[in-house]
Amino acid sequence: MAKPYAQDLRERVVAAVDDGHTHVEVAAMFRIGIATVERYLARWRQKGTLKPDKFGGHRQHKLAEYEATVRALVLAAPDQTLAELRIELARSGIEVSKSALDRFLRTLDFTYKKNTGRQRATAGRRGRRPRRLA
Repeated sequence: MAKPYAQDLRERVVAAVDDGHTHVEVAAMFRIGIATVERYLARWRQKGTLKPDKFGGHRQHKLAEYEATVRALVLAAPDQTLAELRIELARSGIEVSKSALDRFLRTLDFTYKKNTGRQRATAGRRGRRPRRLA
């Protein structure tokens, strides 16, 4: 997503239209689109300001409002899988995808226990110590 234009440019655009220039002339003068000129003027008329709305930021997780419930379910059965946890949440009326649940658990600093069931298959030669010479 592109950054908003600078505040001084917005003010100069509105001032140029107030001075009697057409929207097309102003757009060519400042090398911006005609729609941009029209948006600035509409914003000035409706809100009385040219400042852009909040730009950027982070979206909140879908499960943020259910944090206490999720924590309680994980602490009650820490060895359950994401699919099992998702089923438990669905019983509570909370529908969420497995990937969203995984991202939320990572923000809560819950980690996965390493065990042999989750390890990838490795080649037979790896993991063995080198042979010693006699």
